[in-house]
Amino acid sequence: MEVKSGRVKAYLLPLPSLLFILVFLVLSLLYVIFYTQNFLQTFIGTVAKDDFFYVFLRTIRVGLMVVFGATLLAYPLTYYVNSSSSSVKTFFKIIVFLPLMVNPIVRSYGWIIILGREGLINALLSYLNFTVEPLRLLYTEFAMELGLLELFFPFMFIPLLSSMENLGNEVIMAAKSLGASGLRVFFNIIFPLTLKGYLTGLTVILAGCASAYVTPTLLGGFRNRTLSMLLYEYIEIRFDWGAATATALVILFTVVGVNLFFTKFGDYLVKR
Repeated sequence: MEVKSGRVKAYLLPLPSLLFILVFLVLSLLYVIFYTQNFLQTFIGTVAKDDFFYVFLRTIRVGLMVVFGATLLAYPLTYYVNSSSSSVKTFFKIIVFLPLMVNPIVRSYGWIIILGREGLINALLSYLNFTVEPLRLLYTEFAMELGLLELFFPFMFIPLLSSMENLGNEVIMAAKSLGASGLRVFFNIIFPLTLKGYLTGLTVILAGCASAYVTPTLLGGFRNRTLSMLLYEYIEIRFDWGAATATALVILFTVVGVNLFFTKFGDYLVKR
């Protein structure tokens, strides 16, 4: 009886969160769907537009590039931090989480100072005589990806570091002592045993990139719109609630689909 009562209490723990999501997300979306006349036609008409398709592809592309950059940075950094002392671990955790403590507008304006036509990068390139005219770095997908990488990198760093700590250095040292190269150690030991943490970070980054608004707007500009920027445009500029709801549903389905896919994919690979 005590085991059953414990299970019942465990099932009740997520109930407040589920009620919050039900009231403020599901019911609000259903209200707008039923409020909009001919919503199915509105949804199909919105999604079938060429510009919507290009915006959707750009959103996915930006998310994948941010994941790629986070992967290249996170694995060597977490490997180094995991093999370091506790004080070094604390230092790097503070450094990695600093961007989350800064207002997104302030953080984005910092990138504007760096990437602008008269910013630090163009000033340095001009001083070294590498360029004749300033490079167009700001209001590009590249600028957007840099800003999002800075923002979401902690969500790749922390689960990977946790997986590295669970892995332990003994396994890696044993493989190296048997003559395994660095690449073989990574692909045969480190990557498979940290895959769950990596997929967790990947899922969070893709979901965050799909819903981010401030950073893409300030660094990418309206020429490089993402789904969240298109959603804002439908609400605040066009006052088209039907198209806005359709866009919100696409974002929601994309995030949920990515989450479910990588959860099942990760479980499948771990079982193998």
